[in-house]
Amino acid sequence: MRIVVVGTGTLGFYVARKFSEERHDVVLVGEDEEALRRAQDAMDVGAVAGKGSTPSVLLDAGLRAADILVAVTGSDETNIVACLIAETVSKRIIRVARIHDPAYLGASGIIDKSSLSIDLVISPEEEVAAAAVALARVPGATDVLDFAGGRVRAVGVSLDDDSPMIGKPIKALLRGDEGEKLIVAGVYRKEIVSAPSADIRLMARDTLFLVADSDSVRPALTRLGKRWVRTRNVIITGGGWEGVSIARRLAAEGIHTKIIERDPAVCERISNELADTLVLQGHGMDETLLVDEGIQRTEMTIAALGDETANVFAALLARRLGTRRAAALVDTPEYMPFASSIGVGVVLSPLLAALNPITQVARQGQVLAIRTLRENLVEGIEFVAAEGSGIVGLPLALLHLPHGSLVGAIVREREVIIPRGSTVIEAGDQVVLFTRPALVPRLQKLLAPA
Repeated sequence: MRIVVVGTGTLGFYVARKFSEERHDVVLVGEDEEALRRAQDAMDVGAVAGKGSTPSVLLDAGLRAADILVAVTGSDETNIVACLIAETVSKRIIRVARIHDPAYLGASGIIDKSSLSIDLVISPEEEVAAAAVALARVPGATDVLDFAGGRVRAVGVSLDDDSPMIGKPIKALLRGDEGEKLIVAGVYRKEIVSAPSADIRLMARDTLFLVADSDSVRPALTRLGKRWVRTRNVIITGGGWEGVSIARRLAAEGIHTKIIERDPAVCERISNELADTLVLQGHGMDETLLVDEGIQRTEMTIAALGDETANVFAALLARRLGTRRAAALVDTPEYMPFASSIGVGVVLSPLLAALNPITQVARQGQVLAIRTLRENLVEGIEFVAAEGSGIVGLPLALLHLPHGSLVGAIVREREVIIPRGSTVIEAGDQVVLFTRPALVPRLQKLLAPA
C-alpha cells in the first residue's frame, strides 16, 4: 500500500517506521527538515518538507496515488484539513487523524467525524485511558489486553520474590480446575520475550504472558501469589489531557479517583469538567500530600505529569509510599524496559496505544483488533478466519506458523477455545494470534483469503 504520514513528531515517526517495516510504500510529510532527515536515515521512507495542510505539499507526497493518509501532527486543525484535502483528491483514500481536543471526540463532540471527512479518529489520551481501565479490572497484572469483547484476555503478571511458583515449571501453573482455559504465551525475562516450554522453571521477576478466557484469569493469578483486591481507589498525579481522560473513564467504572495537579487554573477547569473526581492542588511528588491523601491505601497510582522522566520517578515514589500498583506513562520505547527493571510496576504508553488502531487500517482480511505487549515486542491480532485462507482447515500443528507466532485463542460462536496442536480453525472463527511484529508480513499471506 501507498501511505502518506503527516507529522514528524514521535507518533508520526513510529507510524512511518511501523508501516515501513511492514513493507508499505511510505512518504513522511512535515515542516521539520532535520526530523525528516533523521527519519530517512533510520528507515526506508520518502520525505517531503512542508506544512501538512497545504494541498501542493500533499500532492508532492503522492496523495493522488495513496491508499491511506495518516495525519498525526500536534495540530488538530492541520490534521482535519489534511483529511479534507485527501477526500477532495480521492474518495477511496482511507483517512486517519489524531485529534487532541476532546470537543471533537465522543458523543459530546461538537462535530461528527463523518463531517470532518475522517474514517478513523485517534486520540492517544483516550487510548491510554482505556488501557488504564483494563488494568484496573485485573488486580495484580502489569499488562492487560482484551479481545473478543473481553471474553479473551492476555495478561502480563510479574512474579514477586515470594511467589509460590518460583522454581517450578510452567506446567505446574496449568494444573488448574477442570474447565479452566489458560495457556502461557510467553515469558519476559531480561528484556526478552521467549516462547515457553512446559518444563521451563520460573524465576523471580519473570513476567508471564497468560492467555485465558475471562473466568480463568483470577484463579491463575491467585496461584502465582497475587491477591485479587478490587481496585476501588486511584490517585492520578497530573491534570493534563491524559490524566483527565483516565480519570473520566475510571469514574465511569465506579472507581473513586483523585487528581493531584499543580496549576490552580487547571484544577478549577478539571473540577468543573469531572464532577465525580476529587481534584487537589499540589505537586504530584509531594510526599506529605500523597501520604495525607492515603496513597498507602490506594490500589493504583498513575503518574501522568506530562514528562516521562518525571512519571518514572513519581511512580517509584508511589511504590515506596505503599501504593499497591504504580503506573508511569512512558512513550520512548527505549525507556520502557529500563522503567520496568528499576521497579515501576506498570508502564503505559499513549504512543503505542494509539499506534495499534492506526496499524490495523492497513492489514488485509477482517482484522478486528491489534494490541501490543511491552515495547512492541509482541503483537496480538484478532481477526476473522476467512474461507479459503491458509489458516483454515488444517490442524495447527501442520500450519507451520513462523517461529515466534502462536494462536492463543479461538472464539467459535460464543465458546472460547484454548487451542492445542490438533485444533482446526474453521471459517468464521474469531482468532487471537500472537506474533513478533517482524513476522507480520509473512503472516499476512497466511491470513488473507485465497
